[in-house]
Amino acid sequence: MKKTRILAALLAAACCISLGACSQNTDTSSVQSGDAQSGSDNVDSSSAAESTTSTDGEETSKTEEEIYNDMVERSLISTGDPGRMAKVISKLENKEEVTVAFIGGSITEGLTAGPELCWAKLTYDYLCEKYPDTKINYVNAGMSGTPSILGNIRLKRDVLDHDPDLVFVEFAVNDGMEQIYKDSYEAMVREILKQDNQPAVALYFTLLKSGHTCQTTMAPVGEAYGLPMVSLMDAIKPEFDSGRLKWEDYSDDESHPNVWGHEMTRDLIANMFEKADEAVKAATDTEIKPVPDEWVYDSRFEGMQLTDRVYDPDLINITSTGSFVEKQTLNQFPNGWEVRGTVEECSEPFEFTFTGDNLFMLTLCADSPAYSDIKVTVDGKDAGTFPTSSPNGWGNPEQTLIFSGEKGEHKVVLQPVPKDGKTVIFVNLLGFGITN
Repeated sequence: MKKTRILAALLAAACCISLGACSQNTDTSSVQSGDAQSGSDNVDSSSAAESTTSTDGEETSKTEEEIYNDMVERSLISTGDPGRMAKVISKLENKEEVTVAFIGGSITEGLTAGPELCWAKLTYDYLCEKYPDTKINYVNAGMSGTPSILGNIRLKRDVLDHDPDLVFVEFAVNDGMEQIYKDSYEAMVREILKQDNQPAVALYFTLLKSGHTCQTTMAPVGEAYGLPMVSLMDAIKPEFDSGRLKWEDYSDDESHPNVWGHEMTRDLIANMFEKADEAVKAATDTEIKPVPDEWVYDSRFEGMQLTDRVYDPDLINITSTGSFVEKQTLNQFPNGWEVRGTVEECSEPFEFTFTGDNLFMLTLCADSPAYSDIKVTVDGKDAGTFPTSSPNGWGNPEQTLIFSGEKGEHKVVLQPVPKDGKTVIFVNLLGFGITN
């Protein structure tokens, strides 16, 4: 497996380390990323570097290659049931066209490393090198600052419409520990598995500098559905604890891998693929198992669908757009609506009906008092007033659950409301997520 050029510089001190090596102090600040909530110990804890002991009691040291290989091996939680991976590998080996998709947050999108050096593209490149005579299509559906809630909403448009054979899922640092994230994540994974072409799904659990990761809530989903799973925390935290690596070796900020971090991630994923290939070759039964009837969490967000004025517009029946006008908003959600102007000119509500039992509202979010609130009523009852601004906002899409109740037809009214003291209104409405 390819090693990075800077590996020697990062791990040279570990090659001949002794018991007398001093521990290294590192920063222990905790910073949130996207929707992530800090939920575990800081990964920058340090202790005396570890040494190995031979059978005769003499201490030995590991080479940098051995240390790196240990990291790669530790990252693999499971290769999962062989059935779905067997199908993918068979298509690759038989030179049949294969589509590989990636969905996640900014780490998958490639923030800081760029689209050509991110782990998703590097993983795709690895597969192309391994199977040079096979046509492999690449779909990167990473989107910065978004959790699996929004991933579940946009899943069909951004991933499933491409008929993928293999899907990698990465949301472990953008999700929180609350139930809504658990339910959305499982619904997304399950929806991929339910597709007629029976794609394989692999889960990748990333990590923040603060130590936050949703690995503990996401791994039970992978276990229940028999999926391959890879853990960044399992790979690198022992190296932080030993003092052989610092967070700054992996990342230039609080969350995103640097170029080396993306290359290492590619190696972790490639190791999973190689081990899954070995498991497939050794298996006596590669029949694809049916999706289990039982859920790990809750089924309330099953079958989530995105709708806007172009993509599946018939899921809602718009009776009045009020003061909202059609607007090309974000590149990722270009078919929305906008209201902008004075209170006197722009206070007419957006009204529609939908049939279902859950409704998410998608808005443009920023840390700005210029972004107005939206007062929501459903079936004539006040559902709340929701801001489109947030201290964590930076012009990103934001999802808000504005209705969860009895399945049926419901009338929704969205009233733009100015911030206290403001005489102007500004709202970008990107679309909706619906279960029906």
